[in-house]
Amino acid sequence: MSLIEVLIAFVILSMTMAVILRINATSLRNHEVSKQYLKAVRIAESHMTEAGIDDHSIELIREGVETDGFSWQYLRQAYNGWSGEQYQGLPVVPVEEHIKVAWNTGNGEREIGFSKVTLIYQAR
Repeated sequence: MSLIEVLIAFVILSMTMAVILRINATSLRNHEVSKQYLKAVRIAESHMTEAGIDDHSIELIREGVETDGFSWQYLRQAYNGWSGEQYQGLPVVPVEEHIKVAWNTGNGEREIGFSKVTLIYQAR
């Protein structure tokens, strides 16, 4: 082998390694973003469930900040999209629930939101 062949092989190897390292760095960054979104989904799910269990009022607003920098806002309000005949005589009221979870990253603020319509049991 000549010195030129060794140098060409080294250049090809270094270019390949640069591509592999860039792919690895992107993969790690995407993994961290996915972990943050998963944590935000868990926060949203837990607060929506908690509000549904603890409080049966039609109008409800809650907000807070988690220990790891995630802030959340929960809103429950009456839902007028259904007619009253759909739940004939049952003591339930349709409400729509919205939750938004936000957090800061190195690239700015991110947020995720969920909404659902549910029935609240109103004791007579």
